[in-house]
Amino acid sequence: MQLNSMRKPIQWLKDSWHLARPYWTSEDKWRAIALVSIVIVFNLLSVFMSVQFNKFSNNMYDALQHLNQSAFYKLIIKFCYLAFFAISFQVMAYYFRKVLEIRWRKWMTNNYLSNWLSHKAYYKTRFIADYVDNPDQRISEDINSFIGVSLSLTLGFISNIVSLFSFVFILWGLSGALNFTVFAHKISIPGYMVWVALLYAIAGTYITFKIGRPLIGLNFRQETLEANFRFGLMRVREYGENIAFYQGESEEKQSLTNKFSDLVGNFFSIVYRQMKIDIFNIGYSQIANIFPTLVAAPRYFSKAIQLGDLMQIGGAFGQVQGSLSYFIDAYGSLASWRAIMDRLHGFEKAISDAGNLAVLARNDKPANYLSVSNLSLNLPNQELLQKDISFKLDSADRLLIKGASGSGKTTLLRALAGLWPFASGEVSQSHAKTEMFIAQRPYMPQTSLRQAICYPLTTNLPADADLLLIMRECGLAHLQKRLDEDIDWGKVLSLGEQQRVAFARILVNCPDIIYLDEASSALDEAMEAHVYSVLSERLPHSAIISVGHRSTLDIWHNQQLLLKSPS
Repeated sequence: MQLNSMRKPIQWLKDSWHLARPYWTSEDKWRAIALVSIVIVFNLLSVFMSVQFNKFSNNMYDALQHLNQSAFYKLIIKFCYLAFFAISFQVMAYYFRKVLEIRWRKWMTNNYLSNWLSHKAYYKTRFIADYVDNPDQRISEDINSFIGVSLSLTLGFISNIVSLFSFVFILWGLSGALNFTVFAHKISIPGYMVWVALLYAIAGTYITFKIGRPLIGLNFRQETLEANFRFGLMRVREYGENIAFYQGESEEKQSLTNKFSDLVGNFFSIVYRQMKIDIFNIGYSQIANIFPTLVAAPRYFSKAIQLGDLMQIGGAFGQVQGSLSYFIDAYGSLASWRAIMDRLHGFEKAISDAGNLAVLARNDKPANYLSVSNLSLNLPNQELLQKDISFKLDSADRLLIKGASGSGKTTLLRALAGLWPFASGEVSQSHAKTEMFIAQRPYMPQTSLRQAICYPLTTNLPADADLLLIMRECGLAHLQKRLDEDIDWGKVLSLGEQQRVAFARILVNCPDIIYLDEASSALDEAMEAHVYSVLSERLPHSAIISVGHRSTLDIWHNQQLLLKSPS
């Protein structure tokens, strides 16, 4: 994806609203509006308490200056209840903000999951030009980060605007006028401390954005590198047995080390860039602490103002300058926010592009189980793989597809399943017919064995007696006592056992059309003949399409399709 870190602020707002709008116009919008309104109210109350503390500091220092002990202790009591309300307002703002965050995240996650899983987008994104890395991270982490940073920036901006207007009048009234002469002309600048704060903040903001601009691209790259490293670790865990048999530990370590080295290198690029920002910001903030006192000190020494006024000027200047310097303080969050938005926009575009990929359309012909005419298969580079494939299956028909490795047997099944976007031809099938595709390595969800056998069925599950009979018929009697164990069965069962689970799954779901892609390759010939026999007995009207190389499969099929090797 091409990053555009030069986008104008208005474009950033448009991009953020594009991501946020679906939730804020959803069925949950009124709850969201109520929650954000409550948070804003408590934030405004917190700003009000800051104003009270600013006035309190004036009175406190005046009491100290005049050695007024009675007033001092009264102010201490006042401070206690001011602090109580200030803490209460901040805690309540935090609580309602977190409620809003989790509601927003829940809605947005469900929306992204629906889009990702619909129209097979989770599978077809691999075929688009701008392939997205680590969709799991974009759904689990980027959504959460986008919501948190968006609320933080938005609410922080509102609070700073209110704080600015609250304190600018205080500072204007306290700072008085700056009078000086230039070329015999007397010049008076009323509320000069306000203008000083404005110029100070503008200069600081410009320098910060100039220094920190590369952070956007670096943060985007860091998210990708972190996800790649984590994915590499997951693959070692997933394929641990294969790696152990190959004794590939050195190769895996080298691969993970390289990924981690890239991560570390980019991390230090971020650190060095952030250090430059921090050096400037720390100096900027430290100067801001003494700067207003330095500028207002002549009026104090001339006794135009008292110590309390001087301290209140310093506090008000800090609030005004801090509000005006909001984007300086928030620059790190802004850079991260931009990178997160780019990742989510890329994810949305990938889902949309995947959904727009054309796949084989199926004509609804109630009389047909499956009819294929003049089907052609291409590779992603548009190189022809197979052409003019035609066959017809009716009730109880069995088709065996054979061919050399690479001839497109599995690709043909993908095209029939609507997963392969590089196919053309005519496919007719009754939409009332149900299907089930079984791969050579069956999918084993991390659930109980009962749910794994019944997958994807979730309701109207078979009675225990029926399920136990199916397990016995598929050679799984030794697992009957473990039906309700909830473990990672894909790592517990051998490939042969997983294939027998897949055949049991077929008997539970009773599909009208069954696609078997080397589904019995890990079974011995006797067990293979047994499960095919069970399918014929239990599902006599189902049509079966098998992909396989064994000659022992021939007797279980009444049709054959031989795919020639591509020239």
